[in-house]
Amino acid sequence: MTLAGRTVAVVFGSRSVEHEISILTACQLMPVLAAVGAEVVPVYVTKDGAWLTRPEWSEVAAFRQRLPTDGDPVSLDLAQGRLVVGPRSWRSRPRPLKVSAVFPCTHGPLGEDGTLAGLCQLARIPCVGCGPASAALVMRKAWCKQVLAAAGLPVVPGWAVPVAPTAAATMAEAARVAERLGFPVVVKPDSLGSSIGVTLVDGPDALGDAVELARAYDDTILVERAVIAARDLNCAVKRGVPRASEIERPLGRGGILSYADKYAPQGKLGGGSIGTAEGKGAGAKAAVRELPADLGAIVRERVQRLAVAAFDACGCSGTVRVDFLQSGDDPDSVVVNELNPIPGSLAFYLWEATGVSFPVLAEELVMEAVRQRQRPDLTLPGNLLATGTGAVPAAAG
Repeated sequence: MTLAGRTVAVVFGSRSVEHEISILTACQLMPVLAAVGAEVVPVYVTKDGAWLTRPEWSEVAAFRQRLPTDGDPVSLDLAQGRLVVGPRSWRSRPRPLKVSAVFPCTHGPLGEDGTLAGLCQLARIPCVGCGPASAALVMRKAWCKQVLAAAGLPVVPGWAVPVAPTAAATMAEAARVAERLGFPVVVKPDSLGSSIGVTLVDGPDALGDAVELARAYDDTILVERAVIAARDLNCAVKRGVPRASEIERPLGRGGILSYADKYAPQGKLGGGSIGTAEGKGAGAKAAVRELPADLGAIVRERVQRLAVAAFDACGCSGTVRVDFLQSGDDPDSVVVNELNPIPGSLAFYLWEATGVSFPVLAEELVMEAVRQRQRPDLTLPGNLLATGTGAVPAAAG
């Protein structure tokens, strides 16, 4: 087993509106990591921001009745590059825990957006997935759209609207953008996922409520031109071969795909599931989907090619899900909608449909992070200030 003898800290929860979805993703992953030989340390970040651990938190049943608040505290030793577990008191000292890698399963801000990857980079701990810069880029939908367009990839037209000091000023700018694009438009928070805070707006009268909803979740709003009668298509990408996964078509109840369409078709989070890998949990698999999507060969090739190109243009790592919209049957109508640096369920079901099992995917992602961290630190030898010259010394060798 590739991960035998390695300790993997799975970080999930966090101060995000996608907190519960993160728990489901982590609880799908942790038994798989254990099955391939890793020692798994669940690190649950509460809604108040406390880092806690308990061995039994690798199962979703531990979170069903209530969200825990009383585990062993976890902190990060930046100098030594390790976790520290346990309380500090006159009777006990926390124990150091050297981990082979941190595996983030957080969704949304304060985790998926590169903050956790940056923290691991400071501590010199390998971190699975996108680095700080690429994660931050991908999570900011407006920035990502600009990078993809500059790389020549087709995107949905849209503009960012920063939340102004007053609601009226925000609304006025959103109205100008919507008029420029032409109704209908889609209004959404710029850096959230799971369709939270997203509204399809048919005309000016409904714009105010949509803007108010989006600004409640983010400091920037994205207003996009609506793609009429579009179907959603999703494809995951990684660095290893095969690079692109099978393609799915999520099926909603009409209009834009909602949070309920994705996670709660049974009326509750974590309902029944459709697709492959039964028994690994529901949650993100609870949505009704067509997998593989019923596509012609030309459309399939275009989606997979664009997915890989978007992944590379944004400098991604790990497994990233690229979401597309297609209007009509013309292959050229396929456009990139957004990228998800830590997709729900890590998109394992897309990889399983491609022939890559969840255990193989988990091993590949952990070892990718370990290999990336083996690069040397970029510091110069000696003390430049002591030379008194102010010149940068030549590189050794």
